[in-house]
Amino acid sequence: MEVYIPFKPSNPKSRLSGIMSEREREEFAFVLLMDVLDACGEAVVLSTSSHRILEGIRHEIDGRDLDTAITSRVKKEECAVIMSDLPLITEKTVSEFLSFEDDVVLAPGRKGGTNMLLSRNRNFHTSYHYGSFFKHLRICRELGIKCGIFDSFYASVDIDDESDLLELMLHGKGKRSYEFLESLGFYVDYSEMDPVIKKE
Repeated sequence: MEVYIPFKPSNPKSRLSGIMSEREREEFAFVLLMDVLDACGEAVVLSTSSHRILEGIRHEIDGRDLDTAITSRVKKEECAVIMSDLPLITEKTVSEFLSFEDDVVLAPGRKGGTNMLLSRNRNFHTSYHYGSFFKHLRICRELGIKCGIFDSFYASVDIDDESDLLELMLHGKGKRSYEFLESLGFYVDYSEMDPVIKKE
């Protein structure tokens, strides 16, 4: 089964623009991708452009929107889609996810997105963005496709905005993205009732 990792290398993570420069955001997106590749092993990076793809990384360039790019592959083959901003996933996380035998398997994000998706049914189609986990459940229900849910904390943590950085700094020690945040001066402040992320 082919595993695809969608990746936007140019001007990524725009919701972090208040605390990172564009260059820092591009570097951060890249180290997040490398964390995911470390967990996935053999995978294909599905990039919107040829910008910032290292030699030796399997990749395909597809400038179409995410749904068109992914659905076209779902229609051709059994495949999995793992987002490029899941720094806490491990090889074990991915292995357990891929071992599910349902026709479609969904790993929900904390805010209603679909962080990982597996499809063995060519009738399935994706509908990412804005509560995609619930939209994908509805699509399966309407098409009569057996759908499994992969409930994993590590898979639920995706990095979109400033509040997400806290989970990475709390649980991601040893990850490339954790070390990058540390290099920028980010740290967890435990002096308040709840831990908060701050920058030196």
